[in-house]
Amino acid sequence: MSSVKSWGVRFKGELPAALQTPGAAACPHVSPLLPVSEALPGPAGFPGALLQEPLGAALRPGLRSALRPGRARVPAPPLPPLPSLPLPSGPAPAGGGRSFPPSFLPFPSLRCRPAGGSAAMRAAQPRSRQQTLALRRQLVGSSCKLFFPNDPVKIMKAKGQYMYDENGRQYLDCINNVAHVGHCHPDIVKAAHEQNQLLNTNSRYLHDNLVDYAERLSKTLPEKLCIFYFLNSGSEANDLALRLARQYTKHEDVIVLDHAYHGHLTSLIDISPYKFRNLEGQKEWVHVAPVPDTYRGLYREDHEDSVTAYADEVKNIIEHAHKRGRKIAAFFVESLPSVGGQIIPPAGYFQKVAEHVHKAGGVFIADEIQVGFGRVGKHFWAFQLQGEDFIPDIVTMGKPIGNGHPLACVATTKEIAEAFAATGVEYFNTFGGNPVSCAIGLAVLDVIEKEHLQAHATEVGSFLMKTLKEQQLKHPIIGDVRYQCLIYIFSCFLFGSVSPTIQSNICCFEKLIKLCVFSKNKEPPVQLSKTNLSLSEVSYFATLGHYCFINLLAARTVQLLLFKLLFELKVQVHRVQK
Repeated sequence: MSSVKSWGVRFKGELPAALQTPGAAACPHVSPLLPVSEALPGPAGFPGALLQEPLGAALRPGLRSALRPGRARVPAPPLPPLPSLPLPSGPAPAGGGRSFPPSFLPFPSLRCRPAGGSAAMRAAQPRSRQQTLALRRQLVGSSCKLFFPNDPVKIMKAKGQYMYDENGRQYLDCINNVAHVGHCHPDIVKAAHEQNQLLNTNSRYLHDNLVDYAERLSKTLPEKLCIFYFLNSGSEANDLALRLARQYTKHEDVIVLDHAYHGHLTSLIDISPYKFRNLEGQKEWVHVAPVPDTYRGLYREDHEDSVTAYADEVKNIIEHAHKRGRKIAAFFVESLPSVGGQIIPPAGYFQKVAEHVHKAGGVFIADEIQVGFGRVGKHFWAFQLQGEDFIPDIVTMGKPIGNGHPLACVATTKEIAEAFAATGVEYFNTFGGNPVSCAIGLAVLDVIEKEHLQAHATEVGSFLMKTLKEQQLKHPIIGDVRYQCLIYIFSCFLFGSVSPTIQSNICCFEKLIKLCVFSKNKEPPVQLSKTNLSLSEVSYFATLGHYCFINLLAARTVQLLLFKLLFELKVQVHRVQK
């Protein structure tokens, strides 16, 4: 049998009597595009021919000519009369029309189907939460974890900063660091829909959206960062950044911060202590520097010069690597380390580290995948918190860039881009920078600007900071509140071993949290409002060794909920002395 080359089938001549009945000729349930094999005849005595149009067009008189305006329809020669084909008896399916009998069509798959296909069938017969969970456990890898794994939430829709489960219960989403300007923002949905109706293809075709988007992004960055590569995910972006650095410097080694996470590709697992310590361990070309944490790190607030001390740790790593014949390609760091504890590096740290790295022939890579696009308020990029005199050599972007659409970007200098191109090996990403992705990226930038979301993040973040600081003064259990607009971590400590009573309270606490709010040490949608902070609950409570940590992004009921649990239940707590 010859290969399938066309979609849909057209029958020459007059339609048989069976197809001229109202229930068949106007059947609304015909699948619009169905595969048939070339040169495959129709039913016996019924000549068939391939057509590049949907099957439904052949069953609707006049539609074919309407689809191709200006082209006259030439009548086919008359065919000999054909016997009527019997239609199935019995009640018509819901919505009207009947299915063709299997004997009528050459393939069993060429049958009428319910309008809307499987999606409509799923809507008619929704699964219960437990059925969905059972199927996920059966079909999806067990390493793909769920939030609240012991009692997961089934989310069916979302709008703005809210999410809704299968029962319509509303949740305030403080976990999602992807829906940057809010779930299902109408401007983002409209941009995707309109561009999808026109064209979506790869970036080897010339298209305005890609260059328009690159131009818009360039206006948010220092002038030096003027060359862009578009990709589909943050992991792809970080992997490309690593390639750029190595090609430019001709070196291999990478310095990262402790507890860092930069992506799930093999190359990125290797530079992510958060992951590799549970896998194959640290590679010879990877060097780990201490996190510049002035609260509980090596050099704290009372140190005479913690910035220089932390930067000198990087300098020492470079010198030690050189003694072993190693050469540094890059210092790879999140501008605000998130997985490492939502650490806010002290101002001046990046400048000093960059100086050491550049002297060693390496480049500075700023990973903005979680924290970029105005989340830090007064600056569009988190690396700008270090001061105007600091400019990284490479910046990677992801997550919020497409508000949930798979989109990512690498920005770098002309010199680094030219060194990458000098290999003669083309860099091509099939879907990176496609017209739909770029239309969505442009829409995200428009919303951030039009709705003044940077100013909003500053205002709401300041309100939350003030509230948390007030609680910190009242309750010695609160150890530290780290803040940068809508990036927070709020740490409380329980000193000593975790008793069964506390473990029991933790379980109750997690259930109370899930009833009203999602949050961890994450970044919520920038649309989070003061009202949300007044109505929502503390976020996340979990044990870790001999301590309990509480990280929150939204709270009025810090007192009402957290401290009732910890104090009214007479749990003994003490602040950990630094």
